[in-house]
Amino acid sequence: MIAMRYRIALPADYPMEIIERRIAERGHLTDGLPGLGLKAYLYSRAGEDGAAANAYAPFYLWRTSEGMRDFLSGPGFAALCASFGRPAVESAFAWFGQWSGDVAEARYAMVERLPMAASADMDALRGVQEGWRGGEPGGGDVLAVAAAFDPASWTLVRLSLSRRMRKPAGGASELYRVGRVSLG
Repeated sequence: MIAMRYRIALPADYPMEIIERRIAERGHLTDGLPGLGLKAYLYSRAGEDGAAANAYAPFYLWRTSEGMRDFLSGPGFAALCASFGRPAVESAFAWFGQWSGDVAEARYAMVERLPMAASADMDALRGVQEGWRGGEPGGGDVLAVAAAFDPASWTLVRLSLSRRMRKPAGGASELYRVGRVSLG
């Protein structure tokens, strides 16, 4: 799997209802998208739930590189670019991504971006992430988890989707609301 995300920073006075309406009206268009595992429509409102700024920041887990390629060169992404400009797209190789059958009930997300030491034993780090996952999602508040690494910046990227807001453990966490979840 490939993890992919982009974050569109919006002005402090941007009416976030526009983003919520966009998700409600267009979110279904990624349901069943070829090659997609999961797309979480994430957004934040400045000052709410610890968010520093207004942002739209979808997070994807792709099952195939072809699906990701076709999405980025297709009409859905072109429409986003027409509205907001073309964002920088981050991608990372997923060690795992799993979600429960009731992932659509997710209301909050935490995205962590953590630097990986140059001396890190990648196999050992992967094992640590397996432990972080903490079992199957869905037994409690956590409905989806993913861990990936970006070898361009040697950054660990983790996602968790949950029913309730979770408090971040460190300073490298971004907190979001989940407007919708689409499955491929």
